Amino acid sequence: MRTWLLAVVLTLSAFSICTTAQDDDRVILRDDSFSTSGPVWISVTCTEVSCPGMELVVTADANETSHSDSHHVQWAGWVDETVSWALLAEDGTDVAHLDLEVMMSWQEDWTEYDDLPNIVPPPGAQGEYPQIDTVSPCQLHQCAAIDLLSEGVLYVGALENLSDKDALLIVGDAGDVMLLNSLRGPEEMNMEIWQRNTDSKILLESISSDELESHYFDYPPEGELWLRLVHATEADYSPYEFEVIRYDDDTEAPGGGELSNPWTHGNPLPFYGHSSLFYYGHIAGEDPEGDSLLIDSGPKMHIEPNCMFTGGQGAVNLDIVLHERDGSTVVVTQNAYSCPDSIQTTEQTESIEFRITSVKTIAWGIYLRTDDSGDGSLVGDAPDIIWAPGELDQWWQVLTLGPPSFQGNLGPGDFVDVFAFNITEENGSYVRVDTIGDSVASYRLLTLNQETGDVENSTDGSMMIVPPGTHALVIEIGDTNQTVEYHFSLPYNGPYEPDGGEYLDLSYRAKNFYIFAGIFLLSPLLLVIWWNRGAIFSGAPLASDIEEHERRRLRRLRERLAEALAEETVDESEVEYALRQMGDSPWRAVVQDWGEPLLRHMTEQIEICVWRISEGDATLLLGIRVADEPWELAAMRIHAPEGAKVGIAAVSPSRLFQGDEIFLDKMPADSKMFLSLTLEGNPSSLGFQLSGLVGGQPLAAVPNRVLDWSD
Repeated sequence: MRTWLLAVVLTLSAFSICTTAQDDDRVILRDDSFSTSGPVWISVTCTEVSCPGMELVVTADANETSHSDSHHVQWAGWVDETVSWALLAEDGTDVAHLDLEVMMSWQEDWTEYDDLPNIVPPPGAQGEYPQIDTVSPCQLHQCAAIDLLSEGVLYVGALENLSDKDALLIVGDAGDVMLLNSLRGPEEMNMEIWQRNTDSKILLESISSDELESHYFDYPPEGELWLRLVHATEADYSPYEFEVIRYDDDTEAPGGGELSNPWTHGNPLPFYGHSSLFYYGHIAGEDPEGDSLLIDSGPKMHIEPNCMFTGGQGAVNLDIVLHERDGSTVVVTQNAYSCPDSIQTTEQTESIEFRITSVKTIAWGIYLRTDDSGDGSLVGDAPDIIWAPGELDQWWQVLTLGPPSFQGNLGPGDFVDVFAFNITEENGSYVRVDTIGDSVASYRLLTLNQETGDVENSTDGSMMIVPPGTHALVIEIGDTNQTVEYHFSLPYNGPYEPDGGEYLDLSYRAKNFYIFAGIFLLSPLLLVIWWNRGAIFSGAPLASDIEEHERRRLRRLRERLAEALAEETVDESEVEYALRQMGDSPWRAVVQDWGEPLLRHMTEQIEICVWRISEGDATLLLGIRVADEPWELAAMRIHAPEGAKVGIAAVSPSRLFQGDEIFLDKMPADSKMFLSLTLEGNPSSLGFQLSGLVGGQPLAAVPNRVLDWSD
């Protein structure tokens, strides 16, 4: 997946030309050192025709070696304590023309310190065999805390010589789906997959490291799973690194257990605003029942499903059905190989179910989006009719009297929307509709008989006295081919107080209270005058003046940043200056100045905000605020759940990045960081994942929403 990049992240920062070699005309492109114990591999490849003078000098445990070549240099060996290295080349070699790979031990438990068995043990043999026991914490739409590198195990070992082979037991059981995600090293190797039980051991398949990429397969239904690494070519000492992930079928469903087909796991999974979350899972080749996925939806929705299935054309058999309010179902498609371009729900649709079967081991992912955000806070269209007595349910949104506003739309085939509102005051309340903006939609407030449901009174949205109970607001338009948006609120105007007769002025009885209350209420004014005496009597600036100065400064920094990035030749020093100045400003002031983020994620440990710096380009502003615990070995991944692959073209201030990963290193407690990211590719949506160590424990921050990047 991304393991080779993240191994580099643990040890390296961005390439930078830092000094000139003293004995010739070459420059040191990089010199670094790190402490580790285990196999290490360092490789640098020139992507141009030639990189003259390229030399890799490595000092491992006080022993120095050098390797020179204009195309490719590498070093591999065992390190007990410290390894340092330097990369030299003739002046004029651009670091952008070099590909660097570093492999080393990153966790003691998953490093080969004692030589592994050469063979898979005979059938029925008993012993204390080295093993990998891992299970992915990621199921459906969420991940528990994962380590920095993998949702499984990233194992590092070495084949000592041509005759050495390494075998490992993988813990699991029938029904689990396994993923071999990578195998890399300085030499080509073969990964053998074995099944062993009390009666036999069988070689299931053998895959070359040059061909192994995201290989899904079943855990053996009877017996144990063993992995065995062997040389594919004539080679001596060869470190290797592979990633293995186990997806436990006993934890894939909401609340635990295996996903059923059809869905039997209670309520549908949520749909938010314009999209669902990205849901994913796995089907074993020995699972003829398959999986199902039930996602919330609503009436009259035009939905665009985005589906991903591994295994190639024809690997899956897909049925899609709509679940209706009356308990019936409507078939959208049957026995399909992929999702349709769009799905139109009916007037009674409550949810959409995807039923997936496969004859082979696959991974699947499903994400839904729509251009219609729904009426009010409903998913889909609001009902066209008033409920019958005693039948008000979740189909009708019950509006709240007060400041909140509500939005929706009407159009072809949808001329009426009905909402409910509730009055709790004993004598009733004053109710009116406050329209926001211009709209041709009309409003009717209806008071209903609570027993029969008959309309007893109505207005065109103007003020009326509404008795206790649940009543209706009807929004409608005439017959039109145009979509009409509406926006309104139901302000709270206080309870209705019936006229009870004559009133007497008894205010004189509270004269002393009025005097006391006046002095009490005015006393804070004296405190305010005392606090601001300098500004009042000597002309010193008020706190509000300082805040206004800060706002002007942030506004100017935002303008400078946008102008610098808009230039044909970007002035990196100007960009870095603006970003560092923003980092010295109060977090709340920056958020207020830049406006509502496109994506915002807050936890107890971290807050992440993403803004687009200017419309029409692919440059983002990424803001990170750390809470009261520092982050170590932090890294940010930007991925595309759907559409084309996304990559990172540039980062300011300068950080190490590769593909879709950025290494952030240490983030102190109570610190802020702002980065300008320029993206490449044409994804339709973006996802973000921040990983690192907090308090010595691995932690990941994954926003549960994706960013719509289709504009």
